[in-house]
Amino acid sequence: MRARISGFAAVLLLGACTEQGVAPRPGGWTDTPVETPVGPVAPTDPVDESESAQPPAAEIPVEGEPPAVVPLSGSAEVAAQGTGSGVSDVEQVDVDLTVRGVHDKGTVEVEFISPAGHPYERRSAVIQAVAPDVAKTVRFSLPVAGTTVATSAMSGTWQVRFFFDGAPLTTASFTLEQ
Repeated sequence: MRARISGFAAVLLLGACTEQGVAPRPGGWTDTPVETPVGPVAPTDPVDESESAQPPAAEIPVEGEPPAVVPLSGSAEVAAQGTGSGVSDVEQVDVDLTVRGVHDKGTVEVEFISPAGHPYERRSAVIQAVAPDVAKTVRFSLPVAGTTVATSAMSGTWQVRFFFDGAPLTTASFTLEQ
């Protein structure tokens, strides 16, 4: 067994030897450099060469063109005030906020300002974006019937301020009559 191992080692050493400083080359080798492919090569399945078996091609961004950025924007609309406009007739006031340009998730805050100019109520909601160009609508309701608004006859024009992650977003207003 030792003789076989020794013989094998000798063959390996002789194969690695050089003659006059030049390693022997198998037939057909040249000194031309081999071009290496640029970037990764997509794997293929040798059994199935159909289009469906190939992985999807990666989208290559066009140089010089940044991806489209949808700026954060919002609009508010008073959706409903009940059957009348008087403080005693209204159960609640609904205000819809529509937001575009949310890239991940964020906190929307609403602040209802009384006709006297004082903050009356503040609430918040977390919204999760589907895509920045898809609008998200959130409804906020201000209860009127049976609250201080009705019992103190807080009539006049109310302001509604909206904030996104603490920054002002948009405003709306509505009027409650006496």
